[in-house]
Amino acid sequence: MPLYQYQYVDAQRKRKSGVIEAQSDREAKEKLREQGVLVTQLQIKTKVSKKQNLKGDNLLAFTVQLSQLINAGVPLYESLIAVEEQARGESYHRIILSLCEQIRTGMSLSNAMAAYPDSFDRLYCGMVAAGEAVGALGPVLEKLTYFLSRQMKLKKQITTAMIYPGVLGGFSLLIIGLLLGFVVPSLEGIFADRKLNAFTNAVLGFSHLFRAYWWLYLPLLVGGIIWAVWKLRSPQGKMWLEKNVLKVPLLKNLVIQTATARFCRTLGTLLQGGLSMMDALRISRGVMRNVVLEKEIQEAEGKIIEGHSLSQELGKSDYMPHMVSRMLAVGEESGTSVTMLNRIADMYEQEIEKTLDRVMALAQPLILIVMGLVIGTVLLAILLPLTDVSSFSVG
Repeated sequence: MPLYQYQYVDAQRKRKSGVIEAQSDREAKEKLREQGVLVTQLQIKTKVSKKQNLKGDNLLAFTVQLSQLINAGVPLYESLIAVEEQARGESYHRIILSLCEQIRTGMSLSNAMAAYPDSFDRLYCGMVAAGEAVGALGPVLEKLTYFLSRQMKLKKQITTAMIYPGVLGGFSLLIIGLLLGFVVPSLEGIFADRKLNAFTNAVLGFSHLFRAYWWLYLPLLVGGIIWAVWKLRSPQGKMWLEKNVLKVPLLKNLVIQTATARFCRTLGTLLQGGLSMMDALRISRGVMRNVVLEKEIQEAEGKIIEGHSLSQELGKSDYMPHMVSRMLAVGEESGTSVTMLNRIADMYEQEIEKTLDRVMALAQPLILIVMGLVIGTVLLAILLPLTDVSSFSVG
């Protein structure tokens, strides 16, 4: 059942607040009246924990079920009740139940969803609002289903591609730590009372330093990682990262292709759902997740208001591929902009797969080369004294 947050005045005339569970605000008031609570304010509690949000596969499943029921002719409230019955026992059940209650009281679906921005983003609410306005909620939810499935596929491809280099890099650091911490010290006894070259002495000295202060390096490493993550998640850190990632050759292509695919897929979906060009652009640039590219789209919005075409403005961009503006110009001339935007998104999603393959193909040998150089350096430091006959003392 939905949660209601209320404020009341106690016997000492002090203002206090509490939470009560009820099917409706009328039921909540009746329960509080029975308890003898003098309620001054009552409102539905829309904030939920992160675990209770509709995300990923759960959001996709919810959208699929709701679109199928509405397209089959089932009224919205009955459709939500049917979805709610199947979701009982799930962590996100409270959100769907709250939607049912708010729809029953006469609120629109888009406004009810807007109360849960962590589950239903601006794009989702905007599409639903457009569908409600033109009386085509079922087809709009069907388009959202397709959009979410493509978005999830793209996200999984990028995540999967990053797992292997990450695991290989972590394993390499572990091997290097074992070499410096255990292997080199165990072989140090071989060189007792021998005159060693500067290279071997340097490796042995680094090993001593590593072993002597490991208790200092470990918290420094963990603290550095935590600080870097915290810094990069701040608004200034995100801006710095998004600006500088466009200066790295291979990552630049990957970021631009990903942002282009997201932008075109979102813009095409919103325009097809009935939103105006300006509203669709404002929402679409928010999914690009790069401040530099978003700023270029924002500047293009001002020119479009003056009468310029989107393809013309995108053609002036320093980062957006010229293929996008050319294909979009053809779509604008033939009146098939939505179809062309979806084709552009399909094309760049395929390009992302190729770029990810190239990144993985380069990352694997690069990590192996670095690990090989470190291991080779340690082995060379050990073998050099063994090949130097003068280093052996003659009794």
